Amino acid sequence: MTDQPNSLYHSVKLEKHVTGVAILLDSAPRNWTSMEEVNLRLCRAIKAVGLRAVLVYAADLPSELESRMREAGAEIEVVRYQNGRYAFYRELARILKTYSISMVHICFFDYFSLIPWLVRFNGVRCIIYEELNSGMMKAVSWKKRLLQLRTLVTTLPMTQVIAVSEFVKRDLIKRGIAPDRIVVRYLGADEERFRPNPASRERLAVEFSIRPDELIMSSVTLLRPFKSPETLVECCQLLAQRGVPARLFVAGDGAMLSNLKDLSKSLGVADRIHWLGFCKDPTSLMQASDVFLLASVGEAGGFVLSEAMGCGLPIVGSDSGVISESVEEGVTGFLAAPQNPGSFADALEKLARDEALRRSMGSNARARMLKRFTVDINVENTMCIYAAGWAD
Repeated sequence: MTDQPNSLYHSVKLEKHVTGVAILLDSAPRNWTSMEEVNLRLCRAIKAVGLRAVLVYAADLPSELESRMREAGAEIEVVRYQNGRYAFYRELARILKTYSISMVHICFFDYFSLIPWLVRFNGVRCIIYEELNSGMMKAVSWKKRLLQLRTLVTTLPMTQVIAVSEFVKRDLIKRGIAPDRIVVRYLGADEERFRPNPASRERLAVEFSIRPDELIMSSVTLLRPFKSPETLVECCQLLAQRGVPARLFVAGDGAMLSNLKDLSKSLGVADRIHWLGFCKDPTSLMQASDVFLLASVGEAGGFVLSEAMGCGLPIVGSDSGVISESVEEGVTGFLAAPQNPGSFADALEKLARDEALRRSMGSNARARMLKRFTVDINVENTMCIYAAGWAD
């Protein structure tokens, strides 16, 4: 697959029965995200080859987002789960018929949902499922065999499965999906939006009274157990004990927030950690940072990794999931032992005491993002997957 965007779009040879593509999303964003940028450009690419593109969300979009999607040529439909399962299936069947859909791309739904079968029962033969959910298979013995049987039944209608990392692919194989049905296609970010901007650091330093010698660390994450945010709090305590001047800014919300604030107080680092809550646009925070942190265990794809790399940040992350595939150890950042605050602190201390190393790793991270993890590369590779599906 090529890293050059848009080279495929007008060269795809379509079968006569190909009419439209529906992208089913088990989500609805609160703001413009990298995922939405992917969807926008993907819809443009679909339209460029003469097809109708339909985005099906689980809830209403903010008006600005909906306007941008419609301007890109996308049809927008909303199918709400709270109306009941039968109503959901009925509405989805209506959409497939109304827009003459011949290919369906399913995102964020669990792989064992009945959505692929519903799509197949409505006459759609080309069904692509994309696994973006994080987690690792832990079942063993008969439970593992039972899970694999369920996987075989529920995924039978799928013509292709997209894994957003090699980590996800390995996990899907353990769950019972044949390797030859899985293709790896990484997530990506907009290199023009997520780019270095030194002025952002200056503004943040003024707003929060940050000294020139303090290391600015950031993490954009949901505050959920598998994200292991407590590891970062405990890491801050170790940095304080070692005399490393540093601040941590956490953008994100979740059920763990209250307990994390209590933990930071009990460890004596409440003044070093800033809990920003949900951020409509974390771009400026990343641009203001010296290093980006992600402590997740079993992270599937991680849009924030490509976003942080685009902003020219070295990354210190868990040696787990897609983080291990995104971070080039010692080149674009460091891989720390999962849920090990000491390992994180060791890496961060190196970066805090070596500005030249931070700059070198940040430059390397930006170059790696441009080579492998941009929106256009993501869309190009997705269109290649579509083309293979259309040809079957």
